[in-house]
Amino acid sequence: MNYIREFEITAGVPQESVYDVTMYVLASMLLAGVVCNYLVRPLAEKWLIKDENPSVLQAGASWWISPAIASAQIGQWRLDTTSILAWLAVGIPICWGAGITLSRALVLFQ
Repeated sequence: MNYIREFEITAGVPQESVYDVTMYVLASMLLAGVVCNYLVRPLAEKWLIKDENPSVLQAGASWWISPAIASAQIGQWRLDTTSILAWLAVGIPICWGAGITLSRALVLFQ
């Protein structure tokens, strides 16, 4: 949105009209979000796994998980190399972004 504002300023748009296009873009994005939320529907019954038939889950297990342990680990927390790497892949960018945001926000309070 800042790029649109900068483009408007360099194009010579009067100061009081600089945010007009930006607000139209934001309103369009809001409308698109409302439409997307309206289009979301519950899953069909055929995609749901029934409690009485765990073999469906075991049959659909990935190639790297044996069917015997595929359903045994649902709901169990474990800490292994894969989960550590997954948490790092998610946690590092989040912490970096939060740090940048906080450092820039602190400037406002000085």
